[in-house]
Amino acid sequence: MSDSLLVEDISSWLRANARGRQNAKPRDLLREHLHELGHTVTDRKMREVYAGIKDVGHSCAAPKGLYWIVTASDRQATTDQLHGRAMAELVREREIKDAGASGIQGELF
Repeated sequence: MSDSLLVEDISSWLRANARGRQNAKPRDLLREHLHELGHTVTDRKMREVYAGIKDVGHSCAAPKGLYWIVTASDRQATTDQLHGRAMAELVREREIKDAGASGIQGELF
């Protein structure tokens, strides 16, 4: 099945079942639904696809899971979470570069 159909099926399910951060649903429920529709999608592929949908948020706090962004506060929470993750990755990248420069690569792992 095509990626555009997968995008539409993901969007449709989230709009119907997980509107707003307070209604976030576990990723496994979405994957089960997609398999019922005949999509043979891996978890990685599903994550790649929904990462490209601008109205999909992911909550790491209760309730954990995916949700369809409805309000400005939903969008702000998603933006804050993405910013926090990006900062953590930048710190890790800096540590790796610094360790390589000083010859202490083994201490990172």
